[in-house]
Amino acid sequence: MQFKHPEILYALLLLIIPIIVHLFQLQRFVKVPFTNVKILKTIEKQTRKSTQLKKWLVLCTRLLIFTCLIFAFSQPYLSNHSTEQNFNTTIYLDNSYSMQVKGESGELLKSTAQNIIKNITNFKGNSTLITNTKVLENLDSKNLKNELITLTYSPNKLDLNTVLLKIQNQNSKQSKSRQKNILISDFQQDNIPNDLDFSYIKSPLILVKPPLKNTTNIYIDSVFTEEKTFTETTINVMLKSTQNITENFPVSLYRDSKLLGKTTSKFINSTNAKVQFTIPHANNFNGRISILDNGLYFDNNFYFSISKPTKINVLSIGSSSLFLPRIYTKNEFNFTTTPLQNLNYNKLQNQHLIILNELESIPNELIVSLKTFTENGGSLVIIPSEKSVIPSYNLLFTAFNMGTVTSRIERKQKITTINYEHPLLNNVFEKRVKNFQYPTTTLQYKTRLKNNSSIVKTASNNPFISSFEIEKNASIYWFSSPLQTSITDFVQSPLVVPVFYTIAKNSLKATQLYYTIADNNEIYISTIIGKDPILKVSNTTKAEEFIPLQTSSQNEVTLKLQDQILQSGFYQIFNDNNVIKTIAFNYNKQESNLNYANLKGLTSNYKNVEITSSIEEVLNKINNQQKINWLFKWFLAFSVLFLLIEMLLLKYFKI
Repeated sequence: MQFKHPEILYALLLLIIPIIVHLFQLQRFVKVPFTNVKILKTIEKQTRKSTQLKKWLVLCTRLLIFTCLIFAFSQPYLSNHSTEQNFNTTIYLDNSYSMQVKGESGELLKSTAQNIIKNITNFKGNSTLITNTKVLENLDSKNLKNELITLTYSPNKLDLNTVLLKIQNQNSKQSKSRQKNILISDFQQDNIPNDLDFSYIKSPLILVKPPLKNTTNIYIDSVFTEEKTFTETTINVMLKSTQNITENFPVSLYRDSKLLGKTTSKFINSTNAKVQFTIPHANNFNGRISILDNGLYFDNNFYFSISKPTKINVLSIGSSSLFLPRIYTKNEFNFTTTPLQNLNYNKLQNQHLIILNELESIPNELIVSLKTFTENGGSLVIIPSEKSVIPSYNLLFTAFNMGTVTSRIERKQKITTINYEHPLLNNVFEKRVKNFQYPTTTLQYKTRLKNNSSIVKTASNNPFISSFEIEKNASIYWFSSPLQTSITDFVQSPLVVPVFYTIAKNSLKATQLYYTIADNNEIYISTIIGKDPILKVSNTTKAEEFIPLQTSSQNEVTLKLQDQILQSGFYQIFNDNNVIKTIAFNYNKQESNLNYANLKGLTSNYKNVEITSSIEEVLNKINNQQKINWLFKWFLAFSVLFLLIEMLLLKYFKI
């Protein structure tokens, strides 16, 4: 038994006063002479004995009354801890979308939150609630209930080590408190790092994994497009299942809110299925793929956006060529050509592709500008002249760490080798041509190249076209021969169009169909803005609007999104009040793959870690450990009881 106010027990010393009064009778007896006192002496003996017994009983009851009262005011209690002991319960509740999976009482997150609300009424001290998005400290039972009631799903995920570090951080702030840590999650395997370490936590840690009712989930894994014809586009939809199934699932395609088509995906004892939709070419197409599945419902919709093609800016510096304007037509390209002496250097950074077309020498100021141009993501094509000054070209090669031009070879050579696996030609030819009329060249510059990849080679195994990949996905292409018709017939061959056309297309970053919601997203927008204007991002209803971090370079703006998009759907990018692009965001599909970790294997070496499936048992156990059994009511009751006994003694104990 413990006491909240033990100092009051010193009052027990005062009980000696009634004892002293009882032992030393202060009343003085007067003797009165009386005749025939023989009978009276006998009565006197009997009366004194009974009176003395009564006084002893009354004294005992009074002592017990005062003793019980003193004990009651000192507030005695039974507990494993003192009343001054502070408690802190840290609860991590995983609110990722995988917690939508069904348990015995519905969705795991909602049922778990309800169970906590029901069982925290008797919590002593404060609680800390950790979710995937925030940490809430010093919550009493009422505030904790309010937070749990308003808790929603989040696309953010935390790996288990990060959760443990957050818990340890809270424990260090509450070092004087008696601590309990509860970690509630479905424990997806993707959130378990290889270097998992529970030794961060010194206080007891309870892992709660609520029982699951169903672990089968069908979800849309990815969407990609391909051009079927010049007028139609094929949309490919990849579906996945967490388990092998043999079922058919309806799949619908919407443009905005309008239904365009329906089909059926077929799983034949597998985890993968594919469906296709065919749509006409559209400048702007905001599409949504929808399925019906009873597993997780957050991944039943998939958003994608096909944007209007952007015209590619191509600048040719040097000699004019007849074949380039025929390839770079006005409907797809903004093509310009200029002699070197008339070059406006200010316009270089606004280009996507620059072609150095048979310059005899390359001035240093142009090399510096081209270096900046490629650093900002631009692509460069270098075509030498019949009278190229080799040292001048080597300055350019050195600036880009491409190697050196060593010599000039004047003899007829056949161009015989095509690298069909190169990204530039990978999707150009439907099949490899065997009876190909290869072009020839009578002049070639021999090189010693570094970090290059050959696209086309001559019969002597010298590269005719080479590519160099440099920073920010910029590319440089080197033609080892001038392209004048008097030197080579390459411009009359079937290769010239796919090579130059694909080079230009690759110079513009491909527009992504969709983005995945993540902590940090970088989005590249092909547009030109001034120094002062800024781009804004808003969802299609304009209910949420924000200004992301952004950097402008050349004819491109890079947007950096940091935890600003938390819901899937379409988002518009504004320049002033003009929509310049619509982008689509989807949730991370790792949450859809219901692959769970083996907790017993992970925690077998840690004695302070406990595993359970019932949050009710955990909270009831904590409530019992924190419970205090107060005894002052019992002592008050006994004091009243002894008072009644004293009254009965005084009234009914006859002398």
